[in-house]
Amino acid sequence: MRVVIRPAVVGDLPRLQEMLYEQRGLYEQHNLSRAVVYVAEYDGEIVGFCAARLIFQVEPLLLDSKFKKLGPRFARQKATLGLIRAVDSWIADRKQNLSGIHSYFCSIPGRTMRQLALAFGMLPVYQKSKFFGRDT
Repeated sequence: MRVVIRPAVVGDLPRLQEMLYEQRGLYEQHNLSRAVVYVAEYDGEIVGFCAARLIFQVEPLLLDSKFKKLGPRFARQKATLGLIRAVDSWIADRKQNLSGIHSYFCSIPGRTMRQLALAFGMLPVYQKSKFFGRDT
């Protein structure tokens, strides 16, 4: 008996998604059919896998320091939300974004911005993490 490493096939995906779900507190839940996936088998049984997906890193989302200090709160909020909506919309648009990459993540350090990210439909990549992701 030995360990065999091989590319995953479509028939493996339900079991792999189940394995990923069992570790939902540790790993981001995402669609493995959109990833490059390899499995490890021992005695013909899948005993592990590794998934690599292509993903955009959205960073920075930056407002001018003077505007952050002196600009009206509603304007700061509108600028922030407008910027992320614009990027999200482009990533999701299969006619404009021809890369085949329709997921992204970003680092969100502040509590208020993390709440906004959750309201926007982003999910924490890891529990108690400042990294959030979204599949569009």
